[in-house]
Amino acid sequence: MRRALLILGLLALGLVLFAFRPVCVPLSAEDIQRFNVPIEQRTDRDFYLKVFQQRDGQWYQCKTWLSRQFFF
Repeated sequence: MRRALLILGLLALGLVLFAFRPVCVPLSAEDIQRFNVPIEQRTDRDFYLKVFQQRDGQWYQCKTWLSRQFFF
């Protein structure tokens, strides 16, 4: 019984970690130009992470896997 609960708990934890992992997609120059508010001034957040992130000069839209599946 105790082992089954431990396994179920670990499976649930794994599912949560999988669902809330960040998935980042690079934005094209055209996408960036379409923003009404400049991307540098955006403060959008998805659960625990900033949606628009700049890495090595490239802008990315980062959302959790769960958000991408249901809300894109």
